[in-house]
Amino acid sequence: MSEDPGVVLRVPSPRGCLNLRGDPGEVAFRGVELPVEPCTWRHAGETAVYWLGPDEWLIVVPAGTEADLERGLRDTLAGSFSIVDTSGANCFLNLSGPAAGRVLQKSSPYDFHPRNFPAGRSVQTVFAKASALVAGQADGSFDLVVRRSYADYVRLWIEDAAEEYGLARR
Repeated sequence: MSEDPGVVLRVPSPRGCLNLRGDPGEVAFRGVELPVEPCTWRHAGETAVYWLGPDEWLIVVPAGTEADLERGLRDTLAGSFSIVDTSGANCFLNLSGPAAGRVLQKSSPYDFHPRNFPAGRSVQTVFAKASALVAGQADGSFDLVVRRSYADYVRLWIEDAAEEYGLARR
């Protein structure tokens, strides 16, 4: 590994995840800040909300807080909606460094060039033959959300794809 790796792979601490479905135009959802523009995400503090579809979002919170948030949403929301705790199904990875975008390009058919994928953008795509949610961060890094059953495979894929650039694991 070189002194200045081209790619840094981090495995963040576990996070809680809720899948929320419903009509964002309903009065009940007006108190919940949801990204409604396709392929975007918002965050406030340690909470992030990812747009997954016209009526679907992934809410990510610190591990251990998802049950309280779910209860609060169920008490607040009315009408037709669905909330499912998917915390155990997801794993998070973070890629940073000057060659992180090139590793993404090698691993997915999506165009991750900065002009097409700026900070604040998120996309569900194929990543190393697995489904993933990729989100561009303000610091230039990329968060990946993958199914837990594919996490080791995706991590090994990233390690192989990043080898030519130098890889640090943190």
